[in-house]
Amino acid sequence: MKQIIAILALCLGLMFPGAAFAHTLWVNVYESFSHKPGHIISSLGWGHVVPMDDVFEHFDLASYFLVDPEMSQVDFPLPAPIKILDGESEVQKSLRIVGGDTGVHKMSLKDDAKKGTYQVAAVSRDNFYSTYIDMKGRHKWKHTTMDKVHDAKKVIRGMKFTTYAKSFFTIDQWTQPSALGFDLEILPLTDLSRLRAGEMVEFDVKLLGRSLNTVPDRNFEYMTLTSNTFGGPDGFTLATLIFNGKASFRIPTAGQWVANIYTRQAVTPDGPLKALVGKCTNVLYAATVSFNVKP
Repeated sequence: MKQIIAILALCLGLMFPGAAFAHTLWVNVYESFSHKPGHIISSLGWGHVVPMDDVFEHFDLASYFLVDPEMSQVDFPLPAPIKILDGESEVQKSLRIVGGDTGVHKMSLKDDAKKGTYQVAAVSRDNFYSTYIDMKGRHKWKHTTMDKVHDAKKVIRGMKFTTYAKSFFTIDQWTQPSALGFDLEILPLTDLSRLRAGEMVEFDVKLLGRSLNTVPDRNFEYMTLTSNTFGGPDGFTLATLIFNGKASFRIPTAGQWVANIYTRQAVTPDGPLKALVGKCTNVLYAATVSFNVKP
């Protein structure tokens, strides 16, 4: 069995090279207790390298919010649009300068704060990307659906990309977080507030309400794990196949970690995504959970 899994893992990089280069959305959550009663800082990460890599350009968010242990929700303002710094200075001959909003929010604890696990989450809009050949034979892409590409000799393919991100913080004690109803959702089955280097962490993964599962003769579903202290700076990730909705890792180092899943679903006239025929050829779902590991 171990030999079969090793072969399947090798196939992942060959069959799904695109996911390795796609941008990832994650939520950063940091706790500070230098001044009592303490506070939590949240922000959004976008790109490849934790905790901060890129600004939200050619990508739109639908929601950014906080959920308390009893599932009450408060919405955060969405990040402001990017601002490109105009000008023709000597520096700008070398650099394109863009200002971006990372959605920073401070949550100060009150004396009567509800105990348990809080979730900070972000959801993208349905972002459509279409690739095509223009009238001059050049390969191009547009941030739109296939049916809205009009200056094309041939529309090659289209993708709908939707991503979900969440992180957690705990007041007093960990309680099992509830699902938020995302199309692709990761739930930790381990107390992340006490997780230390060298310990195991386990996740439950569902797509459209059903357990995500690897079926070797049909599909490979896998989760990756990267950190600012292990792998991330080198472009390296840990990876495991998902069976019956479960994925687990032994965490090698302390630091901030991001668990990440991509799963691609084909759009067909008789499939569950048939409403998207003509708009895209595939739907790429992504989901992350970020967490901090103690030494």
